[in-house]
Amino acid sequence: MKMLIDLQKELVGKRVHLFRMCDDPKTNPIKPNSYGTILSIDDMGYYLVQWDCGRVLNLLPDEDEFELLDN
Repeated sequence: MKMLIDLQKELVGKRVHLFRMCDDPKTNPIKPNSYGTILSIDDMGYYLVQWDCGRVLNLLPDEDEFELLDN
């Protein structure tokens, strides 16, 4: 639990640059080269992101390709 709290303190509010979302095309993934802001991290370690396109969708750290940006 402590690791999750530390991770939230470190990452919530950080900007992300998405290279590729490894998702089923039928689920309408976020387009490559998109940007967003991490809102929270759930107990599975997924990042809930507010994307600049207006959508809110999880980023899966072990599957999706992205970089964290310096704010």
